[in-house]
Amino acid sequence: NLSARPTGAWQHTLDIELPAEEVERALEEVARGVQRRASLPGFRRGRVPLDMVRVQYAAAVEQEFLESWLPRLTGEAVDEAKLQPAVPPMVRNLRFSPGQPLKFEAVVDVRPEVEARDYRRLPITRTTRALDDTDVDRMIDNLREESAVFVDLDRPAERGDVVLLDSTRLDVNGRRLSGTRAKARRIQLGAPGVPPGLDNGLLGAAAGQERTVDLDYEADHPTPELAGKTVRYVIQVRKIQAKKLRELDDNLAREVFQLPSLDELRSRVRQNLEGEERTRTQRESEAAITDELLRRNPFELPERLVEHMLERVIVEAAGGREVRPELREELARRYRPNVERSLRREVLLDAVARQEKLEVSDEEVAAEIQRMAESDPRQAARVRARYQASERRQALRETLLERKALEWLITAAEVTERAGESPLVVPATR
Repeated sequence: NLSARPTGAWQHTLDIELPAEEVERALEEVARGVQRRASLPGFRRGRVPLDMVRVQYAAAVEQEFLESWLPRLTGEAVDEAKLQPAVPPMVRNLRFSPGQPLKFEAVVDVRPEVEARDYRRLPITRTTRALDDTDVDRMIDNLREESAVFVDLDRPAERGDVVLLDSTRLDVNGRRLSGTRAKARRIQLGAPGVPPGLDNGLLGAAAGQERTVDLDYEADHPTPELAGKTVRYVIQVRKIQAKKLRELDDNLAREVFQLPSLDELRSRVRQNLEGEERTRTQRESEAAITDELLRRNPFELPERLVEHMLERVIVEAAGGREVRPELREELARRYRPNVERSLRREVLLDAVARQEKLEVSDEEVAAEIQRMAESDPRQAARVRARYQASERRQALRETLLERKALEWLITAAEVTERAGESPLVVPATR
């Protein structure tokens, strides 16, 4: 038996009941399964009479019945009610005792479906910047830094030297904290960004020496457990080295980047920078469109959907490690605004796609899978195998549809481009 009733803007509660006779048949079926592996004094395994199994293993039979039948009944009820849960349904108000009907409620939160309003000709501003030789020179200098060679020195560390080291964080009692060891880090003494405590603590250090340093972290440090604290580290000095930059010539291009000449390297760097600038401009446009779309279309999200997505983000941020309650609370406060923004963005882009009758064809999905496979040939087979599953192809289709809706909005927007101090207004094309 099933009845459904709305209990929120995007929530339905299903009242589910399994008649007593069906409950008994299900319990009998579960008990027979338990019987095959049950043993009692005087009986061989699998030979305990069924009525004794029902008595002696009553708790196990009932638990197994609930674990198998609650998801099954909930899934059937959700299908019958023609609902699409946004998060796993929540079972509550369970009423069960042998000889009586099984009754419970399933709370089903569905994905919001709204009507997007006032989304054509959205006004946005983006900045554009022409690249010059200075930008190319700066990137070439960075590449020289990254391709530098390090020469071992047989003397104590001086300012400007590079120290190759391992570090481990200590607790308040001076014990080394497991999981905090960092290996083979290079620190250039006196370089910008090196904490003063580390810089000064390594001056005069020699290869093979161990030192203890205290580092002061700013209150806004991104790692909550370090923010605003003084933390002690033990440093194992491996080597003292001098950093030698390669000459800026054709050999740099050939030996490091497998390009024929320095001119070709400069050309490639310019192309890459121009591509990065186009990507930055596109992202700026997408962020501006999203901001304006959200501002014009406020709506409430299902709290269980927010909590479900927030938990996934926290688990990912923790790298699968257990999260202490106080840290989880801090992470939830930090990530909740972005989670809510992302969910609202998805809902509104879906609405724009629906209202503008945008679609993603099977050919477009196949082309995207091919593009991903070609971008990393070593993983091509794995990529194609991953998207054999229909649910993954559907998820990819939804992502592509969001992208298409966002591109539609940007094309239809009134864009003000700012290059320095001179704004240029580009009229909408739709």
